[in-house]
This record gives sequence, C-alpha cells and structure tokens, in this order.
Amino acid sequence: MIPYIEIPPLFHIIHSFGVLVAIGILVGARVSRFRAAQLGLDDRMVQSAATWVVVVGFIVGHVFDVIAYRPRELLSDHWYVIFEPWAGLSSFGGFLGALIGIVWWSRKYNMPLLAYADSILFGLAPGWTFGRLGCFSAHDHPGKITDFWLAVKYPDVAPHARHDLGLDEAIFAAGLTALFVILYKWKSQRIGTYAALTCILYPPVRFLMDFLRRTDGVESDPRYFGLTPAQYGAVMLFVAGLFIAARAWRQPNRYTPPAPVEVPAEAGPSKKRRKK
Repeated sequence: MIPYIEIPPLFHIIHSFGVLVAIGILVGARVSRFRAAQLGLDDRMVQSAATWVVVVGFIVGHVFDVIAYRPRELLSDHWYVIFEPWAGLSSFGGFLGALIGIVWWSRKYNMPLLAYADSILFGLAPGWTFGRLGCFSAHDHPGKITDFWLAVKYPDVAPHARHDLGLDEAIFAAGLTALFVILYKWKSQRIGTYAALTCILYPPVRFLMDFLRRTDGVESDPRYFGLTPAQYGAVMLFVAGLFIAARAWRQPNRYTPPAPVEVPAEAGPSKKRRKK
C-alpha cells in the first residue's frame, strides 16, 4: 500500500495541486502542437483554441461542480461560492466546458472543429496525467475502504486504506498517453482519431471508478437515482465518442485548408471622368 503523504504549501499559498495542474496545462498545450503539425494546422490557431478550451473549461467546470455536487451551498449564506472558481472543479464539468469552448471558438473563427479538437485532445492526455497527480497529492478524491495494493493509507481508516481515485485516474491517463504516442508514430490516423478514442475509452473507466467513491463520510459525492453526476456525464460522453468516431471514419489523414478565392480582375482600366 501507498503511504499517505501531505505536501505542505510553499509560503502558505503555493500548493502542489495548483503547481501540477499548471504543469499539466503547459504540457498539454505544448504536446497538442505535435498533432497540429502532423495534420498541417496553423500553430497560432492551435494556441488560440487551447486558450479557449482551458478558460471556458475551468469556468464551466466550477459552475457544474457547485450545481451538481454542492447545490445546498447555493441556497445558503455561501451562495457566492459559484463566483469562486478556486473553490472546486468538476472534471466532467471541465469536459463540458472544453466542448463548449472549442465549438464556440471554431464557429467564431470559422475553423474545422474536428481537426482542432483532435489536436487539443492529443495534448490533453499527458496534461491530464499531471492534473490527476495534483489530485493525488491533495488526496481530495478518497474512495472506499480497501486492502488493494495501490490504495493509500488515509489516516481516518488506519490500519486499512482507501482507493485514491486521483491516483487511479492518473494511471489511466498515463496509459492513454502511451497509446497516443504509439499511434502518433504510425502517422496514418484519420482526423478525429484521438478525440474519438478519448471519448470512448474514458467513460467506461470513469463510470466503474465512481462506484469506488467514498460513501461513509461528509465528503461523499451526491447520488441521483443511485448514480453520481459524473456517471451520467460518462454515458453522454460515450455516445458523443461514437458520433465522433463515425465522423472520423470518413475523414482524411491530413487537413487541407480551403483554396483562396481568386478575385477576378476588372475588365480594362478604370475610366476617369472628363472634366467639363
């Protein structure tokens, strides 16, 4: 089993969670450019799309966290928590926000949605790994009591341990990253391959993983008809993944920008008006 290690904040403001999430964002943005170059996308537009995805993802992820996981706070004296993005973030809310961000961005700049989404999600896998390692460092996703060898010895259940779902998901994200690296070296994936794989492979893992969430304390996630909000989100994301896979199957291996429209030259020189 893994010992429970608390990492104290540096100068009381710099937490390991925030540091690892920031590293994840930087790594993800950098790695997405490799897939963009493979597809022939504009590097500046990839950075622009990544910015939209991160910003909108964080905003919607926080709002979703408050509404789906802590609705009572909206009816209490602490209702303004919805305007405190540092007070909580839902991963599936972040996925929803990222989807809204990339669709909004593609429509605003008239860019191919599937190609740029593929690039962003290619970089998401390694960035996701660092982000979930941040969750693991904070131990903010405690699971059920277990004696599994990858469990963490939370102090409240000693000498037993708990599943640490941040660690479990970091392992999944690292495996997804390894898969993407292998596929990237083949250089023959259709546009949308990485977006489809992410949306198809993650939901079943997350759906099952949420059954391991803690149910014996105040930190337990709410259930709606026996399922967590993330499990409902997993079902919807899986359906979206099947739709993306069907679209990707008909796509080429490389993005071809539309040819510039040629403006016909004027027929003959312009005639000057005669002075009277």
